[in-house]
Amino acid sequence: MVWSKGYKELLKLLRDNQKELTGLEIDLYGSGEDSAEVQKAAKKLELTVRVNPGRDHADPLFHDYKVFLNPSTTDVVCTTSAEALAMGKIVVCANHPSNDFFKQFPNCRTYDDGKWFVEATRKALTEEPAPLTDAQRHELSWEAATERFLKAAELDQAPTKRLAKTSSRLFMSTSMNLGRRMEDASALVHYVGTGFLSLQPDEDQRKELGLPFPFEKHRSRG
Repeated sequence: MVWSKGYKELLKLLRDNQKELTGLEIDLYGSGEDSAEVQKAAKKLELTVRVNPGRDHADPLFHDYKVFLNPSTTDVVCTTSAEALAMGKIVVCANHPSNDFFKQFPNCRTYDDGKWFVEATRKALTEEPAPLTDAQRHELSWEAATERFLKAAELDQAPTKRLAKTSSRLFMSTSMNLGRRMEDASALVHYVGTGFLSLQPDEDQRKELGLPFPFEKHRSRG
């Protein structure tokens, strides 16, 4: 629980729209260096906001929740939103590039400002989540995320020996079979931070991971 994870944005949205959200009860979950400050700020609101220690997303405690609010725009991977959608929750998040991947899912609601945040939240509370199709469940799996990462980082075209060498240096991996390669890439998702985005690794990331540079950039470097 740190301010940069979206708590500041959420508490501001709640503070600025308290009258429109009268009766709303919110539970925050997280453990971290800013927990005490977040709890202090939450107590100043007229709304009921309970601050709880962090829990694993698979905890049975979360089964009865229907709506997940995630106003963060700093989490590139946004794992919590993916987990909530996979669990069949309705996710209310900012209309931001970091959330573009989630817009394809019927249970994702986005907002541009406080007015739309209120509308999206209130509407989500009155609706039932749409059942996920098998294809949508697959898109939210780590297998699909790994496939997107391999394509974005061009690891699906990189020589196996180079990938194995890089994986060994970063993750103490020595196997060169396809299964090991996929597992290494899954770990790299966290290292590079492009798990749910189709972004290309920058120059520093390519150097660190030992990836080849695009032809144009390589030639311009002489």
